[in-house]
Amino acid sequence: MALLPALDTDPKINAFRAEVRAWIAKHWTPERRAEHRKLPFKLRGWDPQFSREMGKDGWIGIGWPREYGGQARSPSEQIAFVEEMANAGCPVQAHNTGESIVAQALIGHGSPEQQAEWLTAIRGGERSFALGYSEPDAGSDLAGLRTKAVQDGDHWVVNGQKLWSTGGDKSEYVWLAVRTDGEVKKHAGISVLMVNLRSPGITIRPSMAMYGRTFSAVFYDNVRVPACNMVGKVNGGWKVITDALAAERVMIGGSRMAGLQRAFDHLTEHVKTATAGGKALRSDPLVRDRIGALAADLEVARQLLIRNTTMVEQGRVPLYEAAVSKVFTSELQERMGQASLDILGTGGLLSEDAASAPLGEMEQLLRHSIMGMIGGGTNEIQRNVIALRSLGMPR
Repeated sequence: MALLPALDTDPKINAFRAEVRAWIAKHWTPERRAEHRKLPFKLRGWDPQFSREMGKDGWIGIGWPREYGGQARSPSEQIAFVEEMANAGCPVQAHNTGESIVAQALIGHGSPEQQAEWLTAIRGGERSFALGYSEPDAGSDLAGLRTKAVQDGDHWVVNGQKLWSTGGDKSEYVWLAVRTDGEVKKHAGISVLMVNLRSPGITIRPSMAMYGRTFSAVFYDNVRVPACNMVGKVNGGWKVITDALAAERVMIGGSRMAGLQRAFDHLTEHVKTATAGGKALRSDPLVRDRIGALAADLEVARQLLIRNTTMVEQGRVPLYEAAVSKVFTSELQERMGQASLDILGTGGLLSEDAASAPLGEMEQLLRHSIMGMIGGGTNEIQRNVIALRSLGMPR
């Protein structure tokens, strides 16, 4: 069994990949990686010091325009970068939300003062963000949010609750969607604030998700936020949010694709030498059939990602195209996890920390697939987008 071929053969991008790999080899050494893996699973991926090192060497915000300190890298180069980081297991969660969602919004809608302060700090890996969108009654229907912000002089006073906030127990700030006008249509009365999570009146209650990491319920009780921390116009938050998400969905797809590729490579490497009942797994026709089906699905997912990347590079916004990719790739993760456990047998149910686990990451892959199918808008919502925007079906 051979590994899938590289995603691209473009000489410029391959040269960039080599540059990234060289930096990773210097800063994310085997020793450092081994120390990181000793941490409990819920803490892995979070390393503020590594983020600061990336920022110092210019590896945060590589897709930003040069006037904001970026490298103006193309979407294809950005995806190549995400893949190399993922393949090496680099801990980048401490700056991800700030670099992608928050920074993109600031570049498009922030004031010069906000751009000077916040983009500089984000680019240096010095400010981390949680995402404050979903609420108990407003998950995928973000426009139905109820958390209120009322202006009081040079501050906004926030009251409400957010749910499923990843990174809420570790981040310094939250990118918070609030309702600033309850008398207008749902989309029209939303604004966005950057809120210090250590502010008085904030209560954070972490919970363990089934995929092994924490999410938080965050309560806001008369939290005072400086008015200068509002990004964009009052009641103009919907455009701020949607503009920042367009290209971000493509980057999320690149990260998920890289994780699936790595898991598939590990699985095929295991199957090459493993035995079951005294027979080589690689000779089992059912195993070969499952591996072949996964390889075909992976290639479909890669082609969907390439299409979306090309659209972004052409200045087009992948709306239903991004939804198609999100649905297919997240559900492929579930299929790959299920197929892997079938191939590995009962031992495949053991976690990666169990000494006798044949390939412990696979049960984690399956558990984490739930996050992929729900996070960023459930797949049911994505199918609605496809039906309305692509197929032209009636509401």
